[in-house]
Amino acid sequence: MRRAKILATLGPASNTESIIKTMIESGMNAIRINMSHGTHEEHEVTIAHARSAAQKLGVPLAVLVDLSGPKIRTRHLRDGLPVELKDGELFTITTREVPGDANEVGTNFMQLPESVKPESKILVDDGAIELRVEKVTATDVICRVVVGGWLKERKGINLPNTPLPIASMTEKDQTDLEWAMAQNVDYIALSFVRRAEDCREVKERIKELNTRSMGRALLVAKIEKAEAIENLEEIVEETDGLMVARGDLGVETSVEEVPVYQKRIIERAVANDKFVIT
Repeated sequence: MRRAKILATLGPASNTESIIKTMIESGMNAIRINMSHGTHEEHEVTIAHARSAAQKLGVPLAVLVDLSGPKIRTRHLRDGLPVELKDGELFTITTREVPGDANEVGTNFMQLPESVKPESKILVDDGAIELRVEKVTATDVICRVVVGGWLKERKGINLPNTPLPIASMTEKDQTDLEWAMAQNVDYIALSFVRRAEDCREVKERIKELNTRSMGRALLVAKIEKAEAIENLEEIVEETDGLMVARGDLGVETSVEEVPVYQKRIIERAVANDKFVIT
């Protein structure tokens, strides 16, 4: 028996029973459903296919539902076409409704202007584009492009070392959690955990849903923010398991620190008899 298990994310290219069966035969032990994409109906079909494949093979298969969390994104671009941001030029991220172009783009985070200040770093598209804040108005964050590149629609925005006035659980997450519990999934992964209280709130909600006979689930705290590293000991105590979310963790801190943080997270999880996903 392998001590380490394999968790695989299923998507449009791998959601048929035949492909899932092959994946299980190749060593997959659990599936991850990413709630950032797809609909409940689509995910229900995927879970049904996965459980059917596992039953026919006579093997256990765990289901993990990964909640989206408060992902900050850019909005749409004019005609849906990517634009080039060039080093040294000005670029504005705004809460206004605008057709995005090479000069400005909207964001779904209405509190952005009040969350940043001059000299704050803003990373876009998993850190591929780096901006530095020069000026802030009631609706606009005017930035200087430090590292340019091609910007596509609805790309993620990261604010390293900037405390955000938002909860880890969004309204969408609340709805997705109820749906996931009704599917009797095994694990719920909470995105962008910052403090132990984030975990306590979700565990209480899971417990409430359990009392309604909607299933059971263990909580996985995704460690992907600098604040989570600072509060790691308290978070470990309040969760059932941890996930080293290397992508966002590398953007929120720095790529060269990820191996150090990864070892620390695994060490603390093992020391506290908690499972850990890397």
